[in-house]
Amino acid sequence: MTNTTNRVSRILFKEIVDGDVRKIHADSNDSDTGGGARDFRFGSYNELQHIFHSMFPKPIQERRKRNGVTSLFTIYSGYFYWKDPVTGETLSKVSFFEPPTDARPQEGRITKIHEHPCLSTDLMPKSSINNRVFLLLTQMDDGSVWPSYVEERTLRSVGLWADEITTKMLNCIDSPRRANLSVIGYYDFTTHSRYCNC
Repeated sequence: MTNTTNRVSRILFKEIVDGDVRKIHADSNDSDTGGGARDFRFGSYNELQHIFHSMFPKPIQERRKRNGVTSLFTIYSGYFYWKDPVTGETLSKVSFFEPPTDARPQEGRITKIHEHPCLSTDLMPKSSINNRVFLLLTQMDDGSVWPSYVEERTLRSVGLWADEITTKMLNCIDSPRRANLSVIGYYDFTTHSRYCNC
């Protein structure tokens, strides 16, 4: 947690739903959540694309099978950073983002999430109706991206987070949206651009 935005360039956040938890364990059989792929899916791709390219800046060519044909596709990589909970050492691991497929044209994916200790479900608080949980990606001014899980109640508690982060996230979280639409949004502190899927 941080109570300062001195070095924060942008934040991207997504409400964690049951399907996301199943994906981390690769035990999803629900086609609506994308099957058993271990990834976090983000809708509203057109609105979020430039944020993903900031956080995953390196293009990579990978072979993928689409409609029975194997072809080269461009995916993107970056690094996730986190502090070791025991030693306090800063650790990092390469991270990957894949653009939408033809089958899901508005969904980009952060893939291989089960390989990141900082995204372990052991670190994920249990959500409830009155205390939703969010994946928060915080990009600092040096380009590093720090993932974390955030409880709604901590956002509503004074002093635990910087007011700027709290305000930006809660403005989106509290916006009216249709039932069963999970929260997705970003705020860029360098350009003051924003998006909320409300």
